[in-house]
Amino acid sequence: MKSLSLILFLAFVILTGFNSDRQGGNIEFACLKAHKATNTCHFNFLVDGAKYRYVDMGCNYNKKVEEVIKKVKDGTLALAKDWKIDCPQAKDKKEGQGF
Repeated sequence: MKSLSLILFLAFVILTGFNSDRQGGNIEFACLKAHKATNTCHFNFLVDGAKYRYVDMGCNYNKKVEEVIKKVKDGTLALAKDWKIDCPQAKDKKEGQGF
């Protein structure tokens, strides 16, 4: 009886503990900011509304933004939490029109 309950418990943990949903659908590229003083490029992403970044030392992927986005969506590129350099906010279309 003890082994049966242990097997059922392990089956429950295995079936409910793993999520097969990939993270590729909820990743949004926000912006790329180059910091010339340190020769780093900051790729900012939004994952489920949370801010994440990838810092490219030497700006090797500066011209290959699509490649970085693909690697992030595939899960082969590690992201750090929060942005070090903020993205410029999108200007409101009605701002400055006097309406």
